[in-house]
Formats: sequence, C-alpha cells, structure tokens
Amino acid sequence: MHKILITGSIHEIGLELLHREKNIKIRYAPELSHKEILKIISDFHCIVTRSETAIPREMIDIASNLKVIARAAVGVGNIDVDYATEKGILVINTPGKNTTSAAELTIGLLLSSVRNIVSAHTHMSELKWDRHAFTGTELLGKSIGIIGLGNVGHRVARYAKAFEMEVLAYDPYISDEVFERHHAKKCTWLELLKSADVISMHVPKKEETTEMIGSEEFGIMKSGVVILNTARGGVIQEKDLLEALKSGKVAAAGIDTWEVEPPAENPFCDFPQVVMSPHVGAST
Repeated sequence: MHKILITGSIHEIGLELLHREKNIKIRYAPELSHKEILKIISDFHCIVTRSETAIPREMIDIASNLKVIARAAVGVGNIDVDYATEKGILVINTPGKNTTSAAELTIGLLLSSVRNIVSAHTHMSELKWDRHAFTGTELLGKSIGIIGLGNVGHRVARYAKAFEMEVLAYDPYISDEVFERHHAKKCTWLELLKSADVISMHVPKKEETTEMIGSEEFGIMKSGVVILNTARGGVIQEKDLLEALKSGKVAAAGIDTWEVEPPAENPFCDFPQVVMSPHVGAST
C-alpha cells in the first residue's frame, strides 16, 4: 500500500480520481504547517502540493520513504529539485494546465487597474455616486510589453490583440517563429522597458529572473506605466515598486504573486490604484 500526502488544495474532482485508484492510501491535509509535515513525512511515498508547501533539503532528508514529489502547478520553485534527484526521488509538475486561468486573471487585473473598478465598487458600496472620480484609460492603441512569451505570456498576447493593443515581447529563449505566430514584436530588454505602456511578467522564478525589475528598470520605463505580476513573487522588487507608485512613475499595478506569501504586512493596501489577489492565478 502506497501512502500519498496531499498538502496543497486540490479540486474535489482530482481527489475523487485519486480515491478510485487501488493500493494507495490518501491523507488530504492542505492545512498542515511545515513543522507538522516534517513530523509525518517519513511515512509517505508521495507528496502532492501546490504553492503552500516548500520542500527543501531538510524535508527530503527526513522523508526516508519518499519516491515522488508532485506539484499540482506549473513551476517547481518551492522544491529542491537537484537534491531530490540526487536522492532518486522523481519530481513532476503540471506545465500548461493553468495557462488560460493565469492569462485571464492577468487581463482581469489589467482592466480592473486601468478602469478603477475596485475603487468604483467600494465607492458605490458606500452609497456614493461620483462618476467623474473614476475616469480610466482605454487599452485601445496602447502597447503591452510581455516579459516571457511562454505558455501564459503568449495567451496574454492573444487576449491583448483582441483589445487592439500593440504587443511587444522579450524572451531570449523563444524562436522568432513563436513571436511571429502570436503577432508579437520581438524587443530587446531595453526596448521593451522604454516603449511599453503596460508591462506584464510571465517568467519562472530562478536566479536570472529574481529581482528582474527594480529601481533601475523603473527609471527606464515610461511615466504612467502599468505593472502586472501574475508570474512569481520576487521577480519584481516590491520596495522599488512601492517607490515607483509613490512617485507616480507607475500609474497602476495588478499583483497576484508576492515575495512573501502570505504577506505579514502589505503597504500596497494604501494605493487604490493597485489591484491585489492572493495568488489565485491557477484557481479555476
């Protein structure tokens, strides 16, 4: 009998499929803390998680029976993959499965931020009616700079085209054919930063993308730029984004992923032009 520990929130359909399988025993415990997982992980042959659980070297050393680490999400940034491989543990994930969800959320955050939808909703919830306080910006004719033209990025490009936006993209790992197929203008890093009215992050978190955008990059951007991050927390330096919002260099932002999840403090709450969500890009 193989034992599976599920520490990420999994849809009931997925749980039902797992329960149908013979010779496996499931413990579904998305509420477990890191310390609690360390106490029991040695009993399990497989752990299934999402973003909630980090699986570092410490946990892998304790998990003496572990054969498989499965992440029900796109990335593997919360798993020490190299050490797991060294220990003979298979690491698997689900690339592409949240492509549409994340791309749609990106457009939702963009529309919400440029049309002041959240502030307008709050205003009406207080039985107020000031139509002129929420004048927004059209997307028509604006340029969106997509950083990372992979699964999510290329779908955002397609959606942006429906709004008749100009699509700029930066991705040194993608062929010219992919840019052409998705009607995206291939840009250098500096060209994109200088030219885009909206900048949207769609990169995995690794050494070269961590703190990819900070004060220097904000200094290059247009005044009034809109920033979107539905990729990974930490690819944008939050303290520098805060300063750019204060100065007006960044006019608005949509943020789904955070440097620390959940944030212990959240100074972005002070900015009505920032639309926030708690890492729900894949939650459909």
